[in-house]
Amino acid sequence: MVSRKFSPFIAAVAGAAIFAVTGYAQAFAGHGGHHGSSALGACMAAAPKSVKTGLRSTFKSSSLRTDEKAVHAAKQALDQAILAKSTSLTADEAAVSAAQLKVIQDRDVIAQNVCGQLSQTQLSAASTLYTDLQSNRQAVRGYFQSARAAAGE
Repeated sequence: MVSRKFSPFIAAVAGAAIFAVTGYAQAFAGHGGHHGSSALGACMAAAPKSVKTGLRSTFKSSSLRTDEKAVHAAKQALDQAILAKSTSLTADEAAVSAAQLKVIQDRDVIAQNVCGQLSQTQLSAASTLYTDLQSNRQAVRGYFQSARAAAGE
């Protein structure tokens, strides 16, 4: 058997990518490509199958889908006002902001629901994962900034 060693950076990036893809697929399958709370993703990774199984009904019972449609409609109205050369966009911008806030609140309720079902051990693992992923994202950003600087950008 051949043993291969991978750098911690490669392992972290691969792990983060796998987590992002699986967490997204599990947490937001069928929800229009919107991203959820990072806390939700971390809690989903640490959640037992029983919690994950109940997630579909949690989404169905929430107003998230309806509120996402309201954001889309509000953005369309704002775009139409811009295209019509409207001199005042304040009301349309306020409508977009209010609709987006409602979606954020919906997602937070779902994240609280999922994270609230975890044991203390599972919640601790989710918290550690969340913190580690945030640190890895910062490191990856730094690597890309260094590469861009080396390219003369």
